[in-house]
Amino acid sequence: MKKYSLEQFQDIIKIERQQAMAPYELVYKGFISLGYNQQEPAYFFENASAVVEELREFCWNNFTPEEERFSSNMLKKLIDDSSLDGLSPREAVENFIDSYPQHIYQLCLSNTQSRRSRAGKEFEAIIELLLMGAGIPMDTQGNIGKKIFIEKSLGKLVDIVSPGVVEYVIDKNYTSLISAKTTLRERWQEVPEEMNRTGAREMFLATLDDSITTEVLNTLYEANIRIVTTKNNKETHYATERRVIAFETLLSICSTNQQHWIIDTYNDEEKIIIINNIDKQIAKHKSHEFVCDYYKKRKEQFQK
Repeated sequence: MKKYSLEQFQDIIKIERQQAMAPYELVYKGFISLGYNQQEPAYFFENASAVVEELREFCWNNFTPEEERFSSNMLKKLIDDSSLDGLSPREAVENFIDSYPQHIYQLCLSNTQSRRSRAGKEFEAIIELLLMGAGIPMDTQGNIGKKIFIEKSLGKLVDIVSPGVVEYVIDKNYTSLISAKTTLRERWQEVPEEMNRTGAREMFLATLDDSITTEVLNTLYEANIRIVTTKNNKETHYATERRVIAFETLLSICSTNQQHWIIDTYNDEEKIIIINNIDKQIAKHKSHEFVCDYYKKRKEQFQK
């Protein structure tokens, strides 16, 4: 078997991780497996927090054995059969460890970094599917591209805009900007800065963080940023904090804004842009029937 240098091994880890462990695919699998694709929109308005929690649990339970298999397969690539001749099992293991300490370390480090990154991507996908289930129209940065979001002054930290980018350009007061971060850490400071650049009325920061300080909440509130979390997290850690809302409330706010946008609001050019954005999102989700159906229904509204 070929002996990989540390740099070659790092490249292999990166390539094979991308192929084997796509966050969106796992969230979508959970959405279908848990039967959410069969639910009516009203279900999501009433059970949004439970949907978020159950999808998170599904992803974790399915990701852990997947990561174990991935790590095992990566380490097997380092085994050199010719170096094991005449060695006892213990000697073979010791020889392997002594030969690849940096390779093993880099795999462990990559796993840790990947967990943090994929947790955020999974959380974004969960919120996206939650809005779809509730029938809330939206554009996502991941689907139509960061470039469009930046060009329209939405900023790089806005993950979802509802009803969409075009509506945001027409009238910011009737759109909802959503940024998703599983935990805030020090990066929460970037959100008010982005908020100032958008000029929007408010932004929603979805998170599962259970230790946001009063000082941070005050700063976010002054910047017109509202924390969104699950009912359980709010009741347990922010029970008296009115500035923290549950996902159920977020869906209601998005739905209220949506009612402002009747079809006569748009001119022909705006309809074409919306249809083009929808087509981009359909193209990206060809293998996700529920997602495609969601966007096709929205597209039909602008083709009448």
